Amino acid sequence: MITIRKATINDASFIALVIAEALGDDIMERNSTSPCPHDEYRLRLLADVARTDGTLYSWRNTFIAENETGISVGALVAYPGDEYIAMRKLTFSMLSELINFNVSQMDAETRAGEYYIDSIAVVPEFRNRGIGKDLLRIGISEAKRLQRPAILACAPENIGAKRIYESIGFTHQGDMFIFGHNYMRMVVR
Repeated sequence: MITIRKATINDASFIALVIAEALGDDIMERNSTSPCPHDEYRLRLLADVARTDGTLYSWRNTFIAENETGISVGALVAYPGDEYIAMRKLTFSMLSELINFNVSQMDAETRAGEYYIDSIAVVPEFRNRGIGKDLLRIGISEAKRLQRPAILACAPENIGAKRIYESIGFTHQGDMFIFGHNYMRMVVR
């Protein structure tokens, strides 16, 4: 039995793991064996960001999926786009040591009037059970509650993710250049 709840500040370390995973790092697999010092340092920085109000990855912007014993098994980070530029500036300044792309050339991931699904990840041993779709549905419900379209970015080569997004109503509506790469902008209204 999986339940989904709003995150608390105590979830910051798990949120950090989810953010790193969602950014294309297989950190969840590595951390299930033995984390390396570089991973530990990055996760500490990301956890600091998750504990901080007004950042993209704040605990206040996060939903946590838990198993029946209360273990976190997945998370969704999503927020209204109205304050995106200010949140991005704070977030990236806190993570400046980790950023290896030109932030000034990066498109805005979201805009005012949208609800942006920023990051989603499920721990490996709980994948393929529908938890990711359930988290996405929570994001879509929150967007509808706020009367906004839900937006997300999908790497063009991630065919599996694109299929999942399309299966719950997202459509490809443009492209964006973020984190030094091109992404598909996907929308559900």
